[in-house]
Amino acid sequence: MEKTTIRVARDGSGDRASLAQAVALAESLPPGPVRVELAAGEYREKVRVTRSDVSIVGAGADSTFLRWDDSASRLLPNGERMGTFNSYVLYLGAPGASVEGLTVENDAGDGRVVGQAVALYADADRISVKRCAILGRQDSLFAGPLPKDPVPKGVNLVHPVAGLGDDQPELPFRQSYRDCLVAGDVDFIFGSALAVFERCEIRSLPRGSEETYVAAPSTYPGQEVGFVFAHCRLTGPGCPAASVYLARPWRDHARAAFMGCEMESHIAPLGWDDWGKPAARAASFFAERGSTGPGARTEARAVWARSLTDKEAAALAPERLLWPAVREAGIRNLQGEEA
Repeated sequence: MEKTTIRVARDGSGDRASLAQAVALAESLPPGPVRVELAAGEYREKVRVTRSDVSIVGAGADSTFLRWDDSASRLLPNGERMGTFNSYVLYLGAPGASVEGLTVENDAGDGRVVGQAVALYADADRISVKRCAILGRQDSLFAGPLPKDPVPKGVNLVHPVAGLGDDQPELPFRQSYRDCLVAGDVDFIFGSALAVFERCEIRSLPRGSEETYVAAPSTYPGQEVGFVFAHCRLTGPGCPAASVYLARPWRDHARAAFMGCEMESHIAPLGWDDWGKPAARAASFFAERGSTGPGARTEARAVWARSLTDKEAAALAPERLLWPAVREAGIRNLQGEEA
């Protein structure tokens, strides 16, 4: 099927001058894949994608920026607080969406002042994010759907989302993040998706003397795979030593695994936190294998966490978890070819 291309440039030299205008055009077109190409520059706008198979391609994460500054504490037109899940910069709410070569940043600021502030809200199956930067502070990346039982506190959604209501989507949502930078301070990767992070930099930002957390999975019961970090670098510029935990369970059935990851000294020796929910220790699956670096003190990890067996690690290999197009591209990358 022929792919439609829409070119975006702020100077008016493209088909549209903003990403939101290009997405609106895409959603008016007949079914089929659409590629939206962004010229380098800053696009200060809030964008929601609800059409399947839309690809957003920037000129590079170091030169193409999508920014906005909504946050949980900001008020909606009706005077109610916006809440976490309305605060996104970019919402991907349809299967087959992809983003490449783009920085998505919520620059609302410190969560202790403004509350949660989502940069990317990925709310569908077969979402691919490649060579992007996802930047924020608290709750930078939400890998949907929303947990259903119980519904998160303070949900005040002004648009339909997956995971709530009687018409449930087919789960899990499979999402691929490759060669990306994801940065934040508290629970900055959270949600219920089967999300695979390959060769990413996971950058923890300092939050004073507070202990902080990289991931907060809310994996659905019966879903055996949640977040998988494969061959990632966990960095913490400015973070105190031993102050950052790998993950904590937003819901008791939480799943997270780190495989072959390099960890700096900001990672706490205990590694995992139970969020004050002892029942989650037995119900969750937090595990790692092949960690390296000063933060990889696996002998000191929480006793209720796991070291992955050979069989478990093989089952979590990215090429086994993702859909064919991404799996094949990942195999090509392993062979040294550009995907």
